[in-house]
Amino acid sequence: MKDLYKIHEIAKLFGLHPDTLRYYEEKGLLHPERGENGYRMYTIQDICTLNIIRAQRELGVPVEEIGAYLERRTVEVTLDFLDEEEALLRRKMSELEAARAEASERRSRLLRYGGSATGRVTSRTIGARPYVFLREDVILEREIDFLLKKLEKRHQDSIKIIGKQTMGAILDGESLKKGVYNHFSCVFFLTEQKRPHDAALPGGEYASLFYRGAYDRLEEHWRALRAGLEAQGLTPDGPPLELYHIDAHDTNREEEYVTELQVRVARA
Repeated sequence: MKDLYKIHEIAKLFGLHPDTLRYYEEKGLLHPERGENGYRMYTIQDICTLNIIRAQRELGVPVEEIGAYLERRTVEVTLDFLDEEEALLRRKMSELEAARAEASERRSRLLRYGGSATGRVTSRTIGARPYVFLREDVILEREIDFLLKKLEKRHQDSIKIIGKQTMGAILDGESLKKGVYNHFSCVFFLTEQKRPHDAALPGGEYASLFYRGAYDRLEEHWRALRAGLEAQGLTPDGPPLELYHIDAHDTNREEEYVTELQVRVARA
């Protein structure tokens, strides 16, 4: 068996590009010998070191930390390193499980709301809903996405636009009285009680109307909701809000959008 191996032999053995081996040498992880012709020659010890480097890189350990570990490697140091890696892997597994649960919740939401009946006014009792919000005047509905992104950035540790939280906007009540239907006063994300939140939408009886498609027919949908309220002996008890259940983050087709127009109501 040979004692020394050329760079292309080691690269092929580990499935690496030769430049990667040169990079590890540059960072002080490998120390190949030089042959008479100046070519790099790798020893069995270099192969052992590469095994360690590969194992740690697969765990996501930065190159700088690998270098420090190689320099002071003992059984005790390796045990400490493995304890740290086990804790890191547990955190990653927890994060992956949270991501899996979020993806499952999003899938369930698409299936649930994708089949929603539209154009029909229904009412139900809803408890107080914690939410985070950004209060800014919005005249054009397309500006809502920009404000939601600002709100997400403010709460980036707990809120994701493409996630399980329902997002929405509150229409400006005074503008509605004047016949202005594209004025919003606030954007928000509904959140969980245990999560940080700014306030809560009040509990009570709410009437809803689901609609599909773009947002340019809000006046028509609001009038339909008002007509449904009158037929059921209900009156609005606060400004209406929109909940964006299926939107441009889920589909390129506007006709597949599903929005819920919702308002708290009182019995006449």
